[in-house]
Amino acid sequence: MKITIHESISQVVPNCRLGYLTINDVVVRGTPPALSQEFDRLQIEVGQVYNMDNLPKLPRILAVRNMYKKLHFDPSRYRPASEALVRRVLQKKNLYYVNSAVDVNNYCSIKFLLPFGLYDLDQIVGNSSYRLATEGQYTNIAGKEVSADHKPFLTDNIGVFGNPTADSRRTAVTLATHNLLAVVYADENVSLTELNNVLDFAATMFVCYNGGTVTGKHIVNAER
Repeated sequence: MKITIHESISQVVPNCRLGYLTINDVVVRGTPPALSQEFDRLQIEVGQVYNMDNLPKLPRILAVRNMYKKLHFDPSRYRPASEALVRRVLQKKNLYYVNSAVDVNNYCSIKFLLPFGLYDLDQIVGNSSYRLATEGQYTNIAGKEVSADHKPFLTDNIGVFGNPTADSRRTAVTLATHNLLAVVYADENVSLTELNNVLDFAATMFVCYNGGTVTGKHIVNAER
């Protein structure tokens, strides 16, 4: 499977970049105790370094929000996944532990302050394009019908399935998932080296807690 960045995105965010991993033959299970402990330590670190006053001023948070604004995607209404997760930690709200794959995805999103998306690769039909959707609806993870109009989305031959804020139920990762697609929605300030390091860290974490084999690591630049 190949992911490209459509001109509807690249014309507005010319330095847009995605990183993605494909990981095959995983065994997704309930959250392992070792992962819960690692997540607890990260939340403690986040609470020591960040607070609700300085969070909106962090360079990475600002860069992601700026990317949203360029796409006319209101970051106050549709919070980037990374910012939403960190806010929950700082507000001392319990994070949702879902399974060994989704929890790794959320861990990485918090650690690097970047939106991560995780998808069941077997539910994606054909190649994918990151584009501004022009019409249609999709069912989100919570089971609600949501409009996709004029919002940035990954799309396949069936339709939209994920973006930096929310994903589709169709491609949700469950205990029955065997193959993963993990996507990093990088802002324009993330260097190639930094994104490579993020992908390497995420790949190690996914395999550590889910087994399987990393079959692809790719970085996609916006076409100009």
